[in-house]
Amino acid sequence: MSQISRVGVVGAGTMGHGIAEVVAIAGFNVVLTDVNEDILRNALEKIRWSLEKLREKRQIKENPNTVLSRIKTTVSFGDFSDVDFIIEAAIERSDVKRKIFSELDRVVKKDAIFATNTSTIPISYLAEVTGRQEKFIGLHFMNPPVLMPLVEIIMGNKTAEETLKTTIDLAKKINKDYVVVKKDVPGFLINRINGRTFPEAVLLYDEGYSKEDIDAMSRFRLGMPMGFLELMDFTGIDVAYNAGLEAIKRGEGEPPHFKVLKKLVEEGRLGIKSGKGFYTYTSKTYERARVVPTDNMYYVNPLRIIAPAVNEAAWILRNDVSSAQDIEKGMVKGMNWPQGPLTFADKYGIDNVLKFLEERYEVTKNEYYKPDPLLTEMVSKGKLGVKSGEGFFKWNYEKANFGPVKYEKLHDYAKITMSRADKLNALNEAMWSGLTEAFKKAKDDSEIRAVVITGEGRAFCAGDDIEMMNYWGSVAGAMEWNEKFSSPLINLLLNYPKPVISAVNGLAFGGGMELNILFDIIVASDDAMFAIPEGLIGALPPLASSMGVGFISRKIARYALTGDWMSAKQAKELGLVDIVVPHDQLEIATVEIVEKAKKIAPLSSMAIKRAVNSIRNSYLQQLQSASQDLLILSATEDFKEGMRAFVERRQPKYKGK
Repeated sequence: MSQISRVGVVGAGTMGHGIAEVVAIAGFNVVLTDVNEDILRNALEKIRWSLEKLREKRQIKENPNTVLSRIKTTVSFGDFSDVDFIIEAAIERSDVKRKIFSELDRVVKKDAIFATNTSTIPISYLAEVTGRQEKFIGLHFMNPPVLMPLVEIIMGNKTAEETLKTTIDLAKKINKDYVVVKKDVPGFLINRINGRTFPEAVLLYDEGYSKEDIDAMSRFRLGMPMGFLELMDFTGIDVAYNAGLEAIKRGEGEPPHFKVLKKLVEEGRLGIKSGKGFYTYTSKTYERARVVPTDNMYYVNPLRIIAPAVNEAAWILRNDVSSAQDIEKGMVKGMNWPQGPLTFADKYGIDNVLKFLEERYEVTKNEYYKPDPLLTEMVSKGKLGVKSGEGFFKWNYEKANFGPVKYEKLHDYAKITMSRADKLNALNEAMWSGLTEAFKKAKDDSEIRAVVITGEGRAFCAGDDIEMMNYWGSVAGAMEWNEKFSSPLINLLLNYPKPVISAVNGLAFGGGMELNILFDIIVASDDAMFAIPEGLIGALPPLASSMGVGFISRKIARYALTGDWMSAKQAKELGLVDIVVPHDQLEIATVEIVEKAKKIAPLSSMAIKRAVNSIRNSYLQQLQSASQDLLILSATEDFKEGMRAFVERRQPKYKGK
């Protein structure tokens, strides 16, 4: 492996002088070149300013002058004759870069390695103008080089393994983590995936979604540090446009968002640098767009961004361009994603990603959305991600049944599913007992951080099973049911130490609606319906009429006294539901909430739950009183008439007895 002591950097612009600074900080002697002395003087001033800031923040120990003494500037390639490693960081134009390497090849010693900082241009295309293709490699720094912890190392078609090893060694010595791109494919790794995410954000904008909602979805649902449109404004819309032009020149297909970018560039809307891009700015240096959470962000499907990224990552993996670990590292450390695309896929469900791509491909007929064969194969083999225990990665998975209740441990959270779909998941004795056992199991598992509850089929839960209620027969029978079945679950939930997230997928009536009062976060499909119809059959909703009215809203009284149905939106306005999402996003939106809940420190989460539970328990006396009234009502003639009328599908005839 070659020993490196002197490094040449070609280009003293933003990337070039940043790379020179990084290399000099690591102790290497640097030769920095550009077309004139003014550019070089300006570069040194910026390096000095940066070094002083780093010293102030104690990120470097050396005096800035000492670091600067290791940087020599020149306007002549002749001063590069004895450097060991050259990093080219010129303008992103293939003709300019090829000319630079052709000239360097004639003056630089034969054993020196050439590296290009290109983000889009094929390595092999640049290497072919030199006589050292085996010593030619891509070394792509993220912007700004001084702060970003990752470099992308790209193999050309003829790059030698020795060159790769030397470049990796250099990356380590300049304190950079790295990912290896084993094949010279367009976009390499990071920008190949970026080339699927940024266009999709632009297409959403072109389809009429507001820029604020698109970026709010990106930031507050996906957890990205900046919205995709916001970030394009920051880096320059013309930069993305020029990258598209380069791709077209190389014979690649026109990027799907190219026409939108072209229109913006023609209108002079280049982003912050021009004062207007997707957003409007008062400053032309740096200004953050105002992006805040909105209800509408739940109507911008995050799979529009993530599914194409996963599809591209699957292609990269299947074609052995990079490893799964490097794909994840590249997007996390290179683009500040909260997790890589493969992890997103595993958590959202690879089946959900595949279904989205299939539907999108069917609608658009665009090859851009055609699912990669690897995704199809994984789903066919049941490798769905977290919910099956294996996807792109391995996850802890456990499954158990408690009568009509399914229990799944999904790595570090539990999913409880009411499974009497043919009876709309109505609560009978077995369901009450099964729910109690499932919640106990999740409570006792120290690895479980949160619990999700949902229903199978077209209902969350239609309430107490009428057949069960019909067999109460007497106050004694109803009391036995209360003590044996309903009270154990209610008491458990009133003091539950872990967050409970309810995913309401359809009808939530009676007891099915009331149980949600005991849960912490309610996510409802926009076609979900809620009702408290107990009074219509001569019974009483104990939770809703006591704790619901006190803990949620006094407006619940209206629905208890009329039996009126309410939509998911009305339930949200009431305070019962927290988030309303389109039906096809219920699962992934619930996963997003679980992920957020898991970020809360465990002891903090338990303390918050104790505080919330104490407020719920402050209504315990009212709940007990309402429950007592329910037991009394169960022995009345009106209750029996209500049961008969329901079974006979007729209007009851109540006598007040």
